[in-house]
Amino acid sequence: MTNSCLPRTICFRPGRLSSWLSGLLAWGLLGPLSAAQLALIIDDVGARHDDPQVFALPQEVTLSFLPHTPWGRQLALRAWREGRETLLHLPMATTIDKSPGPWAIGPDQDQWQVQYRVKKAFADIPFTVGVNNHMGSAITGDIEVMGWVMAELHRQQQFFIDSRTVANSQAYAAARAAGLPSLKRDVFLDPMPGQATLKIQWRRALNFAQTNGSVVVIGHPYPDTLEFLQQQLPLLSQQGITLVRASALLSSP
Repeated sequence: MTNSCLPRTICFRPGRLSSWLSGLLAWGLLGPLSAAQLALIIDDVGARHDDPQVFALPQEVTLSFLPHTPWGRQLALRAWREGRETLLHLPMATTIDKSPGPWAIGPDQDQWQVQYRVKKAFADIPFTVGVNNHMGSAITGDIEVMGWVMAELHRQQQFFIDSRTVANSQAYAAARAAGLPSLKRDVFLDPMPGQATLKIQWRRALNFAQTNGSVVVIGHPYPDTLEFLQQQLPLLSQQGITLVRASALLSSP
């Protein structure tokens, strides 16, 4: 029988090698052989005066900036100077009584109007590498409108992440049909305010990552959310999960 030997150190019989590795894992002397990955996107950056607090988060956190907001362009430029991954958070109309912001893509616009709004948003938020939708429940279910959006993103050489604000969203399918590297959101971290919601959703995200190998999480720059993340993100490595930029999880069409 051939032994498995570490050079100039110890020799193991094949049957004992796996138990030796298991022992190291149990004592914490060897990290996970293949860690799950968590991509965290912070949306809506630029609308609030205290949004600069997002820069206290690790460099691996992806930031998504709202165009035509008081601080969006300024903070996007700061993120670019710091070498952070930045997205355009593209406003789209919603079915609820809540404004998505100025120059949003709406249901009664033609192709020229839709693509003009995409171009205008890029002009306001420079140096992005990708896009995800802000709201959009009145739009993302329309495959034709989503196709117009993705055609412009293709010209801009951007990837796309479907925020999945509505169950029938066609945005991810349209992105793949247009040949864009793309992703879908798996977990919303803070759909409701409060620590209880944050804890429940964070546990959902960790379980999803550990079960599926990766997870895409979207949160917002609320004070409670940022405080929670500053406490939890340093603990990920102990849970066998690696924090990565959103682009690390992209899948090609």
